Amino acid sequence: MTLTWATATSLTDLGELTARWLTGDLDETPTYGGPPDEETATLVPVLAALNRAGFVTDFSQPGQELDQGWRQRAAISGFVDDPTCRRLTAALAATDLVLLHEYSDSGVRIPVTLDHGAAHTWVGGVSGFEDWEGEVGKTALYALDNAWYVTVVDPVWGRAEHLWHVLTNALNLPHPAKVSR
Repeated sequence: MTLTWATATSLTDLGELTARWLTGDLDETPTYGGPPDEETATLVPVLAALNRAGFVTDFSQPGQELDQGWRQRAAISGFVDDPTCRRLTAALAATDLVLLHEYSDSGVRIPVTLDHGAAHTWVGGVSGFEDWEGEVGKTALYALDNAWYVTVVDPVWGRAEHLWHVLTNALNLPHPAKVSR
């Protein structure tokens, strides 16, 4: 049977499908219509590897200094199981990266994009697994509902590579190619 969003039954399946979307094999995800944003192109190899390692991502952005007053912190959010959450927690504890992991929405948000000094994009809290309803099977929805929602933010504006290297180390993945622009 061909793996599709509707036939997915686990975080592993959802991670594989998200990796296939990132690499251009699928046109969209249940929560994102169309291909990944252009800024994600430099992150595709590491994001695909993270998804295949159990971190089902639903948001990411590179750290970069952009023209015309825009700045970004590297950030990523998504769903992980208990063992992956423990690995990330242990690996990130001694770093300067900010890690939020929650089952229910605490309301904590961190700005990750600035437009001329004003917060423009925020991350944190819990993404609604309900956004996946009607797109994935009941077993996959159950897996999302019982997963930790994890957000990792590099507190340094514009730093391109640090977050991705720490995450790949935490999940024992090969180091990504240079991700800076």
